[in-house]
Parts: sequence; C-alpha cells; structure tokens
Amino acid sequence: MPTLVQRQLSTTTTLNRRSIKTQQNSDPLKARYLISHKVGSGGFADVYAGICKKNGLPVAIKVIPKKRMREITTPEGKLPLEVVLLKRVAKVKNVIKLYEYFTHNDQLIIVLERPESCCDLYDFISERGGIDERLARDFFKQSVQILQDVHRCGVLHRDVKDENFLVDMKTGELLLIDFGSGALLHDGIYTEFEGTQVYSPPEWITCRRYFGLPATVWSLGILLYDMVVGDIPFTDDLQIIKCQLKFPEHLSQECINLITCCLSIRSSERPTTEQCIQSDWLKLPHSRDLRLATSLRLRKDTVKSNASSLVSNGSRGNSS
Repeated sequence: MPTLVQRQLSTTTTLNRRSIKTQQNSDPLKARYLISHKVGSGGFADVYAGICKKNGLPVAIKVIPKKRMREITTPEGKLPLEVVLLKRVAKVKNVIKLYEYFTHNDQLIIVLERPESCCDLYDFISERGGIDERLARDFFKQSVQILQDVHRCGVLHRDVKDENFLVDMKTGELLLIDFGSGALLHDGIYTEFEGTQVYSPPEWITCRRYFGLPATVWSLGILLYDMVVGDIPFTDDLQIIKCQLKFPEHLSQECINLITCCLSIRSSERPTTEQCIQSDWLKLPHSRDLRLATSLRLRKDTVKSNASSLVSNGSRGNSS
C-alpha cells in the first residue's frame, strides 16, 4: 500500500505534468515547434529556425509584433496582408511555402518552410565577389520568371534583392522569400514604399510615387548589377537619382545594355519583364553549374578600373 508521502509525490507529479501541458496549450508556438537560433532580423520581424514536433520538418518561424502587422479586409474577414499574399502565391513553384500562422502574446507568428540545402544569394555573391555571366544569366532568368508567376497571382513583392532569394546549393534553383513588404498588384500608382531603400527607383525618391511593375524592373536591374559586379551600384538617394553607372571591363556589352535599360531613370523607358526575357543577353549561353561562380578578385588583371572606381563593399541596406 502506498504511503502518504508516496501518494503526495504522485499527486505532485501529476499536477506538474498538467501544469506543463496547460502551459504548452496556452503557448501554441512552443507546443508545436522546437525553436533553435535566430536566422534573421529586420525592421519589422525576427526569424528563427525551428523543427515541427509533429513531423520533424525544418521550419522558419517569423515573429512580427501585432502593432507592425498590416491587415487587409477579405471575404474571410480581416487577415494579415503577408498571409494573404503567401496564400495567393502558394502554387508558384519557386516561392517559399506557408505552413500556418496564428497570433500569440500580441505577435503574429508565420511558420514557413526552411530548405536546408540553401544559402541566400547575398552570401553567395559576397563570398565570390561576383559571379560568371553564364551563371548570372541563369539566376537572372529564374528571378524574372518567378516574379512573373507572382505577378500573375496578383501579388507585388516590392523587396526584390539578393537577400530575398535563396540558392539551392544542390540544384542551383532560386527560391523567393519574404513577402513582408508586398502588396496586391494593381495598375495604379503606389504612394507608399515598404522595401529596401537602396533598391528603390528614382521616382520614389523624387516624387514619392511609382508604378509597381517598372519599379520591380528597376530592382531587377540592381540585382543583375550586383550579381555580375559583386556589389550594388548605389548606396544613397543622391546616387540613385544621378544613376551614374560604372562597369568593369570584363562585362559583355549585352549585359551592360540590359542593366542600363532596367535602370532607366524614366520608368516608361524600362523594359517589361517579358522584354527582359527576350533580351540579347539572355539569348546567350547560360549554365546552372555553381562552379562557375568565380570571384572577381581573380580577374583583377583584366579590369582597368580598380576597386575605387566601383562602389565599395558595404551594407546592401535595410528594409524600410
């Protein structure tokens, strides 16, 4: 027969288990996921690596203060705009997938897929000082095609940059992430900007307004320059407005022409994404061989303009 002490210990253990279970039920994040380290931080959110307890899948957990959350009215009621955008692009192949979302402790929790064989394009470019045009052609074409698919879903990403593309290091495929600055796509003028300032078009700097698709093409021009040169062309508003581009000699004329067209100061003179796909540069041979990623530092002897003639390596800017 159990003694009084044994019965008390048993009762205490049971109560402790119930207390732990109650705490887990009141915190759905800890109840469903094992949370590891922080993998990213921005102006509006922190992102953590995690594991789903139910199936062991790696996940990215984005935590956004509710006061920073943008909402939109839908037939289902008011929903977080980022969630609405992620649902719209759910069937686009090379876009990060939404698993679930919920609110807890005045925070919006968005749980996303976390591919384990990937690194972001910012790190990929930075570690190499720039990439070979054949690989850049493949990456750029992928970027444009992904964005075209996103646009067909009625979504404007608005933060197209190297940090928001992941490179699958096994296949060379790109994956678009982070729709936190996005908006619903429309033909009218946008009068607010949620992306990264150094990727923003000159019309936003000067007039505080822009059309969605031409602004995307401008960002693609910045991205392509970044790929083949090793850094972005502009670091402040004045440089964006002046739009004075400097190119190293190793670049092909076709590449320079495409970048220059995408970075036209007048938005009406920029090509469409379809015209980008049909450009002479993208008709040249391309490759998805990641071994073609070659540091520009190895080609210094072929470049007359030294590092001082290019924008110095530094921060690529933060999302506004």
